Amino acid sequence: MGLMSPTAPAEVLVCDQCGATFSSEDALEAHRQTHTGTDMAVFCLLCAKRFQTQKALQQHMEVHAGMHSYICSHCERPFPSHTTLKRHLRSHTGDHPFECEFCGSCFRDDGTLRGHKRIHTGEKPYECNGCGKRFSLKHQLETHYRVHTGEKPFECKLCHQRSRDYSAMIKHLRTHNGASPYQCTICQDFCPSLAAMQKHMKGHKPEEVPPDWRIEKTYLYVCYV
Repeated sequence: MGLMSPTAPAEVLVCDQCGATFSSEDALEAHRQTHTGTDMAVFCLLCAKRFQTQKALQQHMEVHAGMHSYICSHCERPFPSHTTLKRHLRSHTGDHPFECEFCGSCFRDDGTLRGHKRIHTGEKPYECNGCGKRFSLKHQLETHYRVHTGEKPFECKLCHQRSRDYSAMIKHLRTHNGASPYQCTICQDFCPSLAAMQKHMKGHKPEEVPPDWRIEKTYLYVCYV
């Protein structure tokens, strides 16, 4: 009896717009529709982020071009507008000026408050065009839609395993000896949140921090969307 030939590894199909990987042509084609859907028809060729208008895309492209006029005084992160900087600053100050009239919870911006209110009202304006399931928040729909497309945009830097959403990636990271999503590149300590990592870095002397250091280098995962 002749020896059996080893099974060839399954072909991995890669989206040419965002790098997401799939195991079948059907899944890849379904995913591609997310880049050309009529609700978010304009997308960035550099990072595949989608926008509803050409103007929104042009403003986004300024980020890639380095046209940042507004710098955070706390973490030196650049922003393309005063509005986005102001919203970001609340992550440092702890300011939550938007209060829910139903339960008293407070939020950093009006958009987050509107999404929260749907918990009380039961409103679910976002519908999946694949199965009809409805969601209160847009990001919930986007995450759910990956069930249909097979897209897994979150990649672990430690072992390159990919996950469908952020929470699944955090659970995966814990399998690496309890790793948190952020790790200091100077002392290798872990932090459970970005805010905690920013606070941690203040404990290091300026001379300990490399000149090319950026907070993104502490992420133990990569997101391709």
